[in-house]
Amino acid sequence: MINLLTDINWVNGGKIPSDYGDQLRLMYPILVGFGVFLVMGISALKIWKRKIPLKEFVNAIYISLPIGVIGASIFGKLGSLEQEWTYFYKLFFFWQPGMSFFGSMLCGGTAAFLWFWHKSKTTRVSVYVYADCIVPNILLGQSIGRWGNLFNHEIMGRNVDDVSKINWLPDFIWHRLFYVVDPNTGERLTEIQFKEPLFLYESFATLMLWILITFVFANLAKWISKKPWNVDPINFPCKANKKYKFALEKDLDDYSTQVPVKYQRGPNGTIYLSNEWAWKKAYTLYEPSLGAVQAEQTKINNQKSVALKAREKYNNLVNKINQEIEKEKVKLNRGKITKNEFVLFKKETKNNYKKELKNLRLEKNSLISFMKRNSKGLYQLNNPNNYKITHCGTLSSIYIIGYTIIRFILDPLRNPYELTVKNMDILNYLFLAGFLIFGLIIFVCAQFIAPKKWREEGWLYEKSY
Repeated sequence: MINLLTDINWVNGGKIPSDYGDQLRLMYPILVGFGVFLVMGISALKIWKRKIPLKEFVNAIYISLPIGVIGASIFGKLGSLEQEWTYFYKLFFFWQPGMSFFGSMLCGGTAAFLWFWHKSKTTRVSVYVYADCIVPNILLGQSIGRWGNLFNHEIMGRNVDDVSKINWLPDFIWHRLFYVVDPNTGERLTEIQFKEPLFLYESFATLMLWILITFVFANLAKWISKKPWNVDPINFPCKANKKYKFALEKDLDDYSTQVPVKYQRGPNGTIYLSNEWAWKKAYTLYEPSLGAVQAEQTKINNQKSVALKAREKYNNLVNKINQEIEKEKVKLNRGKITKNEFVLFKKETKNNYKKELKNLRLEKNSLISFMKRNSKGLYQLNNPNNYKITHCGTLSSIYIIGYTIIRFILDPLRNPYELTVKNMDILNYLFLAGFLIFGLIIFVCAQFIAPKKWREEGWLYEKSY
């Protein structure tokens, strides 16, 4: 891929031909499209490896992809149209320049979340599971899509006065590191002003973040955790086991697992485990006693029923109060009591039940009931040896945190018009700060809080409960 306009003088101040148009501009939609399909393909592969049916994932694509495209168009064009509210319909013209990644994430991501959350009631697959299979892979799409910006002559950095700082790059890259149109005014430029390859920085950074999430953070907990072969050496023969690298099958204790453990064949009729299967046997496929699990689930169900019972009591009590007041109202209408007596009775009746109503109102509150829930016992049954685990949802939160940090680092190099919030530095960084805080909240919740508060039997998390 080369820039076919070789008659241009590639120096700062060189003239941009009035009819200049990048012959490879078509690479922008091609690369963006390839990035989208790559994200979908790798996400589908991860979901398939978790043995989750792909039906809901495909349905989520049908729903979230068009909504994400429209969201990207709206957020990308806000602030760029003259007489914006007169021509507001142009905000939906996604085929025209001006697409916002954050707009796509906000709208498309919300649509996908709502779909998976709705279907989770029947599939019993945690939304966090889908998120970890899909969200980090968006980084690959971003990494590839940023190369499309090169052919569109956009997402450039600061001015480069010394061309020798960039001409070591391949010609097809550095010969495109300039704006053809001023992003702030929309006016066509006549002279070259070379810029830093900001698109390249972000492409490399997002690729590195994907590698870190996929291969480092996904396994970090196992690396720092105590090891199954150290906790129970005889039942976990493997190459990392210093005491028992091999063992006879008859010497192993019965271990309850969801599927049979796959052992490797060793010398003299012995068997051993790969490290992957050692962890599967110890945690991922480990199955606790059904009776103990049902006992813990009963406790969880009882916690959930408190709000339902309180709601029923509250409604019955309100009806009782209304009936008593209605009886007195009948007496008032028949002239058996005065209006003052009726008002006094009504006030006293409500005061008599005020405290009870207040308590029931708190007990029936869905949010309070949800926050009081406790699944620590169920979690302990599924992880009796307290191995350190990367819980589902954590990788998605690291994506949010990591990408926001990348933007914090690179946004000072961007043209103000190309910020998430156009031409508003402070508001842009406030938005990024909010996004970072959101990621941190999800991280703390997914890794440390949710596993011991809101898990239930029969659901799929990082393992099947």
